[in-house]
Amino acid sequence: MYVCNNCGATQTKWLGKCPQCEGWGTYEEAPDLPKSQKGKMKFGVSGPTSFVKAGSVERQPLLRFATGFSEVDRVLGGGIAQGTVALVGGDPGIGKSTLLLQVLVNFAKAGKTVAYISGEESVDQISERLERVVPEIPEGLFLLSDQDLGNIMDGLAGQQFDAIVIDSIHSLQHNDLEGQSGGMSQLKAVTTALTSWAKRTRTVVFLIAQVTKEGYVAGPKTVEHIVDVVVYLERVGSENTRMVRTLKNRYGDTGEVGFLDMGVKGLGDKSDFATMLVSSLSSDEPGSALGITLQGSRPMIVQIQALVNDSPFAVPRRVVEGVSKNRVEVLAAVIAKKYPRLHLDHKDIFVKVNGGITLKDSGTDLALVAAMISSVTGKPWKETLFIGEVGLLGEVKPGTAFEQRYKEAKKLHFKTILAHKSVQNISSIA
Repeated sequence: MYVCNNCGATQTKWLGKCPQCEGWGTYEEAPDLPKSQKGKMKFGVSGPTSFVKAGSVERQPLLRFATGFSEVDRVLGGGIAQGTVALVGGDPGIGKSTLLLQVLVNFAKAGKTVAYISGEESVDQISERLERVVPEIPEGLFLLSDQDLGNIMDGLAGQQFDAIVIDSIHSLQHNDLEGQSGGMSQLKAVTTALTSWAKRTRTVVFLIAQVTKEGYVAGPKTVEHIVDVVVYLERVGSENTRMVRTLKNRYGDTGEVGFLDMGVKGLGDKSDFATMLVSSLSSDEPGSALGITLQGSRPMIVQIQALVNDSPFAVPRRVVEGVSKNRVEVLAAVIAKKYPRLHLDHKDIFVKVNGGITLKDSGTDLALVAAMISSVTGKPWKETLFIGEVGLLGEVKPGTAFEQRYKEAKKLHFKTILAHKSVQNISSIA
């Protein structure tokens, strides 16, 4: 048997190039294990396995720690649960390390013992950032710079911690395994060992993860299956706004979002999230329309812009940003059917959602339609908000969470709110 020392893939014969990770010269012959070692787990709790009868164990109460950020606590389901292993991903420089360093400081101020462990920065570098974002360094906060998992585990065993941060999981090396740091086999081994330790000691563990250019956590999906919570930080709206969202949460709802502001002194909660994606609540230029979308359970005003021109090509172009191209094409076909005089099927259509956000819910269909129609007719939609889903026959439906969207629109004092009650079909809005 031959094993790739980079990703852990196995083959019955030697290969020059690994078909999994595409590494060259990474296959090595796996040594035969003694019979006494075959079938034994390399990681996890040592000792004999014993089953526990269901209902016979007295469950310990689930304790949650407040992170000091109401928006982060909301995303996590009311705080981080004791013993949770959370994977935190995001683009380089987005604020992952700063956020978790601030969270540890808040824990330490509450009397907890915490540690920040970095495999990428020295203790001096961590201390410099700490002094920049924290006016007074609390007791109970410890720092460590090391890449060797064995050394880190020995240090953790010597002291009882309530929470730790690993920055980053891709920088650690398990010396019992071949392969480079961040490789598939290394990532799985390191994550498994830290998760096993966290469950035994009921310690909160934050694992900072590097991401690919597509925005996903680098490495095997197995890592995301092992941990309890997967959290992403993203840029939305202005350059200094961060959105926190969960893709997985064993202790709360998934898909919830929170918003933070990045400043000189670090990150802080953002309260004006409802209107942060728009500069004005009035679309004074033709080709623009305001809609309201849901991010998690939060309603947010979005501005949709459309540019519709005569096409010089036999097949008109459809260029979109922030929304599904298929969705725009379907709605354009519905408009062409209901308004043949606009000749939309012979025009180029360019659609953009401002603020760097992606619209996935159908409650913004009517705003998309209004923006395209406005671009052709030259009629602006001043102080008007659109709420509703558009069907293939042009009918306008309320869509999901209509009441919640409508209440938010009324709270923002829009003069005109066009929805299914006032517009039964898109044929009546132009």
